[in-house]
Amino acid sequence: MFDEMNEDPRLDLTSLIDVIFMLVIFFVMTMTFASPVLDVTLPKAGHSQKENARTSFELTVREDGSFWDGRNEIAGSDLEEWMKRDPKETLILRVDSKAPFESFVKAVDAAKFVRSGRFAIATDKISP
Repeated sequence: MFDEMNEDPRLDLTSLIDVIFMLVIFFVMTMTFASPVLDVTLPKAGHSQKENARTSFELTVREDGSFWDGRNEIAGSDLEEWMKRDPKETLILRVDSKAPFESFVKAVDAAKFVRSGRFAIATDKISP
């Protein structure tokens, strides 16, 4: 009897750990996973290559979403027809970083369809 009084009192934490574990499982199972919203600034790339200007031609997408070939504007409906010229040359897409993403996707989609993937996206190199 005297030995029982000298022992340190101990708390049994097993029940508490079980309850916390069950709460964690409950919250994980009931949590809804939303797609993340990313703030993307285009275009910058760490690895880039210089393209030979003699074997390529360019399409520029301006800030307002319009398509340009040098100084001439290209209508969105004529984009695929315009890309069919010079099939052996590489198409270079120059897209303004503030251009609507919809215009970027339209240009890339047309380039993938018409050019069979023979295109490159011009970017600015990230400064260290």
